[in-house]
Amino acid sequence: MRLWTASLLLRLPLGELSRPGSWALATVLRAADSGEPAALHALEQAIRSKGHEAVWSAWLRPSASGTTPPRWASPVPAALGADVSTIPGWVVNLAWKTWLDEAGPDPGSDLDAHAHAHADAHAALWSLLEQWDLPAKAGAGYSTRVLSRLALGDGEVDDEVSVDPRLLVDTAVRFDHPVGESARTHLLALGDAETVDLYCAAAMDSRDATAFCVAHHLAPADEVRRAVFFVRTGQHEQYRALDPEGALLALGYRSASAEERSALREAMTGLGGGIDALRVLAGQRSLHEDVASLDGQERAYLIRQLKDQGDWDRLWRFTSLLPLAEAVRTVRAFGTWRPSGEDDHRVFEALRAADPQAVDGCVNALPGATEYSPVPHTRIRLADLDKRVSRVMDFDFAPDGTQLAFVGAVPSGQWGKPIAWAGIVDLGSSTLSRLNCNFTDPLDRVAHLGSDTMVVAETRPRHVDRHSSRTAKIHYVDRRGVLRTLDPGADEIHGLERIAGDRAFALSAVVGDVGDHERPVLFIGGPGGALVDSGVLDELDEDFEPLIAAVDPDGRLVAIVDVLEDAVVADLGSSVANKLDDGSITLENVPTPPAALSPSTLVSCTEAGDLKVWHEPLTSTEPSMTIPAWSGATRPAFLAWSPALNRFVAVNFSLGSHLELLDVPPTRDAPVPDELISERVALVGDVSVVPIARLSPKGDVLAVGGADSAIDLYDLTALTLRPLIARPMGLMTHQELAHVVKVQEHPLLDAGSRTTLTLLRACLEHRFRHDVGIGDTAGTAVAGDFEIELGEV
Repeated sequence: MRLWTASLLLRLPLGELSRPGSWALATVLRAADSGEPAALHALEQAIRSKGHEAVWSAWLRPSASGTTPPRWASPVPAALGADVSTIPGWVVNLAWKTWLDEAGPDPGSDLDAHAHAHADAHAALWSLLEQWDLPAKAGAGYSTRVLSRLALGDGEVDDEVSVDPRLLVDTAVRFDHPVGESARTHLLALGDAETVDLYCAAAMDSRDATAFCVAHHLAPADEVRRAVFFVRTGQHEQYRALDPEGALLALGYRSASAEERSALREAMTGLGGGIDALRVLAGQRSLHEDVASLDGQERAYLIRQLKDQGDWDRLWRFTSLLPLAEAVRTVRAFGTWRPSGEDDHRVFEALRAADPQAVDGCVNALPGATEYSPVPHTRIRLADLDKRVSRVMDFDFAPDGTQLAFVGAVPSGQWGKPIAWAGIVDLGSSTLSRLNCNFTDPLDRVAHLGSDTMVVAETRPRHVDRHSSRTAKIHYVDRRGVLRTLDPGADEIHGLERIAGDRAFALSAVVGDVGDHERPVLFIGGPGGALVDSGVLDELDEDFEPLIAAVDPDGRLVAIVDVLEDAVVADLGSSVANKLDDGSITLENVPTPPAALSPSTLVSCTEAGDLKVWHEPLTSTEPSMTIPAWSGATRPAFLAWSPALNRFVAVNFSLGSHLELLDVPPTRDAPVPDELISERVALVGDVSVVPIARLSPKGDVLAVGGADSAIDLYDLTALTLRPLIARPMGLMTHQELAHVVKVQEHPLLDAGSRTTLTLLRACLEHRFRHDVGIGDTAGTAVAGDFEIELGEV
């Protein structure tokens, strides 16, 4: 539609909803945007015929005026707003919101044509707002109403337009918009300390805002915040005058967030040697109290600062508080400098001689740094000690944990000739102290009774020869190697374990009774192999199959499980057997091996993978706790109580061999953990055809049968170092030094781990060399040369 046609149509009395009238008005507005005089004359006619409100509405449609803010550069709004009294409130609000929301040009930046047009439109809109001199009306948001008055220089403050300090600060840090200048002017005129504090905090992230603070001498009122502000904004002279000792900056640093600390450390670098970075980061108390708790970035910063300043004495004292791996790397920065004291010099050279990569590897491996990471272990290959030894069927630790008794089969054995063997290996020297290869029946169980004595049990005869009517026998081998064969009259031997007493053991079996009947029996054996029926199982059903599942650490309680019947705890001291209620109603939920006994708790795993838990007294008839832990396919092969770790452990050969540390509730009333398995530790090497695992009596060594007669021995004492090995040495206590010594002196520890722990031990003993402990000390040991603690060392 042509302009003259549109002008004529607008003179006609067309209705408000007339489509030709709307087209005509749009035509006039588009022409008026160009500034054409005829179009502006037609616009005046449209205003007279349609009214200001209708024309404003039509012009603000994007199809008519384009996008915002370039539309405001048009001469149309100036013509429409010639009489400010006719401008609708919603138009004023829209204009202010558009102007406040759009950023102005970045000062000093190069603008392209589009950016120039945008900037011109933004300036044109501000010119309109200045000309109108109308603040935002009711209906606009709070910030739009307040900032419109600030922009117009309205100094009045009332309930409606009083400036919130946060809004004022957020606006005052805007250097990309004219309203920021208005806000800063108001901030200076207001002189409110709270607002100034807020602005200074925000200014540290803006160069322009920082420059404004410096130019107008703005700083926080609080001295601690002021010290931090001066450092962060590079006002070094002002900082030194305020805080020459660094005490205020230290307080500010310790109360700052991690992000703020990082920024402050970077700013502190600019102060050069004029600031004691160690005191600021570590606090104002003695060196050890805070410095050891610094994070890795803070420690690295201090090392760089002290190195750059050549403050080797302080760097050496700081080094003794670092994590071991960091200390090994740090001493390499000292060049030719050496500490003066003899003990200091010895430890310094030990750290310099250490291989950083080896220390890193050992520190990461000792605690099991990641899930499934291994602990130190050694391997004994029995076939290398005697070529007659092959597949191992069972093994058992000596009472003192220094030996391992084992049984197995001879390759290519012939019936009636020696086809099995039993022996004892010394773990410290990895040598055979005894090997007997004269057994003519297969062996599958062994118990080490101490004093170089062992007892072994034959496999069920009918498993070897279905026509055999023989009974299963046991063989007692004393320290002189004398073999004594005993026949308990058992159709099948179900369990063989060492118990309390001199070379005492328990043997569970099913023996023939009157007629064709059988009955379960728990035999007690002693020196020489003499067997006595304990009678504790006499009251059980004749079809009960007494598999010894666990013996308690004292060797007086024996847990016996029948897969299809009950769990029974036999007290050898009182000769009483107590049936336990497992609360099961289906066979897959009855207790089965594996099982384990602690001094106060019995645990057993079901076929479905649940853990059954009974707490003392184990004579109670209360049903067990049932804790979901595994599935039927992932249930563990072995459970045990570890006195060294003070917890139950499981060995699992599904989905890769690994040790699982269990968080079993210590009492019946204790809460059940969300995850029963708290940690997993990898077991390396191939597993034998018949998976075998045993825990030493102290619970500090795990033995796992490997392929080709190999036995892997894992030093579980290393797990006690898990919470502390990577910590700063300045946080370690005398008790933790004792843990380090215990692991370092363990005979099965591998050479690399022993070297690393020997170095850690030397560092800690150096730190504690002048300490005196009295009583019950539980705190962090100190680093000073002459410190006295009252407590238990």
